Amino acid sequence: MNGKPLAGGLLALLSSTAVAQGDVLREQVNRALDEARPALMSHLKDMANLEVRPGELALVLLAAIHDGVPATDAVFAAAMRRLANANPTETYDLALRLLVLEAFPAYPDREVQAKRDAKALLTHRNSSGAFDYRENANGWDLSNTQYAALGLRAAKAMGARIERSVWTKMAEEVGDQQDSYGGFVYRKRNETGMASYASMTAAGIAVLAICRQALGQEDRPNSTYSKQIARGWQWFDRNATVVGSAAEHWSYYFHYGLERAGILCDVDKVGGKDWYALGAQMLIRDQLAGGGWNSPADAGAGPGAGAGPGAAGRGQAASTAFAILFLRRKFQKVVAPITPHIVTLPAIGPNSKPEEVAACADELARRGKEVMPELIAALRSELLPQRQAAAMALVEIAGEGFGYDPVKDAETNRAAVKKVELWYLRNR
Repeated sequence: MNGKPLAGGLLALLSSTAVAQGDVLREQVNRALDEARPALMSHLKDMANLEVRPGELALVLLAAIHDGVPATDAVFAAAMRRLANANPTETYDLALRLLVLEAFPAYPDREVQAKRDAKALLTHRNSSGAFDYRENANGWDLSNTQYAALGLRAAKAMGARIERSVWTKMAEEVGDQQDSYGGFVYRKRNETGMASYASMTAAGIAVLAICRQALGQEDRPNSTYSKQIARGWQWFDRNATVVGSAAEHWSYYFHYGLERAGILCDVDKVGGKDWYALGAQMLIRDQLAGGGWNSPADAGAGPGAGAGPGAAGRGQAASTAFAILFLRRKFQKVVAPITPHIVTLPAIGPNSKPEEVAACADELARRGKEVMPELIAALRSELLPQRQAAAMALVEIAGEGFGYDPVKDAETNRAAVKKVELWYLRNR
């Protein structure tokens, strides 16, 4: 025998074994989720009637949406009304409500609320472009910045205008804090002296991936963002034992963050092992008799900070929400916009509305430097709305306006347009 049939048979056996193991895990996950539903709804019922942080309410509502709780459910509807009437003031709270808005199309006045919450959230940036808990921030931390990035990503999908500079400044500040091993910490490295750890390394990867996606640079493997993201995953490969560990710092918060990072980056293995399978097995082991979860390692972490341990069996609200969100694995790599309609320059006419001009500017900016010849021609257009769209996009692409004023006539803007042309020749 030459061994080939034996080798082929071995491969087939290994493949069928892997499929069987996957089927077993899916059955276990489905059973765990079925058992978790009463605990989840119990937490949601309490939250609809008690004073809780809007962010914690939003986190549990997000888990309920991903878990398939119908909008007609009385408990769900009461909790959603409570969230709609809330007045969130902290980063976690605003960001998580934006995630609920994006996931729940029936939310009242969704687009208006998304723009309002995004505007409030943007006031929580400090001068470097990263986020702290509240407005007028002096410092920042990576946990708040991670949730801010998620919230702004959702808001952008719902029509809120997020300036390109928001993504570039955030990515630059976060990327600068990556250590020599590829990991991240909660605050600036020179302020803490701490070693990198799992939840913040997942957060750093996610922020960079969200910014890279928002800037349209996913197809650039040699970009600074892509290299930093790759180094982050190398940190996980060297520290793979953190995955599936209930003892890891802020374990459930970390695993839900790892899920988002993995989906954003198309990474399904850490250290050669399936991160979802390891995390799911941990959560199945840790599930309480009453269907919920309680992670002592998550005390004081993230949007569930300060929440109590909960009633026996149903666990703690934030831990239960994190577990369900991880197990459901419904985070989307690409958030579908509310409307897929793209507004291009030829579609902009003399009577175009301001929101159409802004949408056109977004589309031009998304295309980057390749659109510059078309944009320069639009700067000379006889149509004011086209000039306005081009001017807005110019600032996003080049970082400055070169003194161009779309309201002024062509002769007045002649020198400014020449400067734009020279910039393009030097930077294309």
